[in-house]
Amino acid sequence: MTLVLTELNQHGIAMAADSAVTSTVPLPGGGTTHRVLHGVQKLQMVMHLEAGISCWGMGNINGTPTDIWIRDFIYRYKAATPDLNSFANTLAQELNNIFPPRSPNSGFHLAGFVDTATGKLPSFYHIHNGNSQYYHNINPDIFNANLDFPPRSYPIGQFGITRNGDYRLYMHFFNYLYAFINSIPNNSQFNGIQIPFPDDLLTHAKLLRMQIQFVSGLYDVSNLVPGIGGPITILGIGPNGYEFFETK
Repeated sequence: MTLVLTELNQHGIAMAADSAVTSTVPLPGGGTTHRVLHGVQKLQMVMHLEAGISCWGMGNINGTPTDIWIRDFIYRYKAATPDLNSFANTLAQELNNIFPPRSPNSGFHLAGFVDTATGKLPSFYHIHNGNSQYYHNINPDIFNANLDFPPRSYPIGQFGITRNGDYRLYMHFFNYLYAFINSIPNNSQFNGIQIPFPDDLLTHAKLLRMQIQFVSGLYDVSNLVPGIGGPITILGIGPNGYEFFETK
């Protein structure tokens, strides 16, 4: 299982991903069990674009672990993909060459800055199959390079976020968490408390990591397979390029 998050805000782009991969193992008696391994690099840098990419839903592509496959894809298509748009569409085409229509839903987050008439602005592509909440006329049976968040600036306090993987618990936790954070300035019990603080890109990325850690803990104390967890990678990209990339 997986939980990957990408947020675009006034500071730039913050991305976070867990590192767990879950496999089903057959037992000699005829049943099955689950094996969870940690350390998969689901979030990586696309250096020639100063972008980030993360994966969800697919454990392997053509028999190669997805994190290794996408690292090789970045290297092989470096010259042919000079911008986010060409990278996203080339990736979608490659996936459609491999996966038959109506394959199980999976995809990639791709985020970076693009040059516009008003300067560099953050942009986000979601390359995936299945339905899109933003584009209703696409073919959901194949992979599409959907520009979910076109280049734009974000006023203070506003952001665009995309989350994928097993986010059933996360979806509700996210709503409660941000309602609570937004209530702090108006609650005298929390006078002087600021979240996030400082209000910068690194703290926003740490906030994403904290959310994955919390959901990982919920899985650990539930009857669910603890398939979200392990070291968590965060990545931050500002108008001037990469600001941080760390796993812990």
